[in-house]
Amino acid sequence: MFGWLTTVALSFRCSYFGSECQSAVQANLRGDSALASSPQATLSPSFSESEVGPTWGCGLVGNLHGINADGTATAAMQALIDGIKNSSTLKKASYWNWNFVPQKGEGGVPEYLTKDFIFMPNAWGPEPVDAKKLVVAGKASFTDAMGGTSPATMASILLGMNEPDIIGSCMGNMFGSCLAECDDESVQQKDCPVAYLDGHPAAKANSKGQCNCWEYAYATGAGFWSVPGCAAAQPLPILWDKTPESKQCVDTIMDSWKQTAAVARQKGYKYLTTPMVATTVSYARNFI
Repeated sequence: MFGWLTTVALSFRCSYFGSECQSAVQANLRGDSALASSPQATLSPSFSESEVGPTWGCGLVGNLHGINADGTATAAMQALIDGIKNSSTLKKASYWNWNFVPQKGEGGVPEYLTKDFIFMPNAWGPEPVDAKKLVVAGKASFTDAMGGTSPATMASILLGMNEPDIIGSCMGNMFGSCLAECDDESVQQKDCPVAYLDGHPAAKANSKGQCNCWEYAYATGAGFWSVPGCAAAQPLPILWDKTPESKQCVDTIMDSWKQTAAVARQKGYKYLTTPMVATTVSYARNFI
């Protein structure tokens, strides 16, 4: 299942980078080990890398089976890595998660990488990034979230907040039922059921569609949560609605983003992305 999900994510990102990346995906599915000989990607002759930045190429997300704790890879995984490296002018395969460093991912599977990867950190929410959590850009062999050292290289790009354009849901046993965090009234009345990621039977949110999603679970995206300084209970999905409360929240969000940008620059990052939207591309345009 996870291999299929990884391939889907890779194929999605490949749609932006052309046939060579797609070939790497298909060859991996066939078990083809001849990927290392694939042709190298080139920049458009109209622009230099210094003008437009690197071609990041194909990348991966999710569980990667075939990479060991010591940074070595199986022959099949190395073939995939060698193939997709050529889609990037950096000659590296990229990897990202919803954190600043590799961690234990879905099902507690460690996110081990090799020296052939660059890791793209993600500022998941709208709050200013914590400088202590952001690894210096370009650093190789950095500390991961699993108590070890990742041989990957930290990218010079910081990914923006995750899915602020939709409310989403609390993950786990209340997925689809819990669509908001408990408000003060629900907490005071002890009407705030607790959501769990796993190990518990399916359950329902309260009558308002609220739950405790912060102790033992997490939300699908940033749009689920309230934001200090913004009046609406879930201000991010309505950020560009041009209402008085949304306009007030825009200033709060952009002030936080400027603080994040300052920290990123201090840490050597050269590129920042828009928020990673779920459905609404215009959300990213408005952010720009």
